Amino acid sequence: MHKPLTAALLSLTLAAPALADGGVTVALPDPGSVARVADEAFLHQLVLANVVGMNCDGFRLTDGEWALITGTADLVAAALKLDTAAYDSGFYGPAFDALDRPETCATEGPKIAPLIERLKAMGGGTTPIG
Repeated sequence: MHKPLTAALLSLTLAAPALADGGVTVALPDPGSVARVADEAFLHQLVLANVVGMNCDGFRLTDGEWALITGTADLVAAALKLDTAAYDSGFYGPAFDALDRPETCATEGPKIAPLIERLKAMGGGTTPIG
């Protein structure tokens, strides 16, 4: 197969939309953009934003925002080659532990909107598609 065509088909496959539990499908960031920033610190930001956005009043995520954040987090976890156990214990466990600290919502909640804007700048979206 011709290399440019292969790359184009691969990018279409990797840029698949994310479907939230509520049935909301959104566009995820460009896989190349995600690959360039895929590290543990970024994954921690995404997972903490998810947990805070689902548990802190004043910072609740819409279905579209949730799908964008969790879909991107899954892409990063895959890029880091994390299995489910490592993903849960290394990232979700600490994020839920952070909710035990009274300052977490106030300090982490305001970081969600800029993170969503960053994901949009990478090609993602919060508007339902499909």
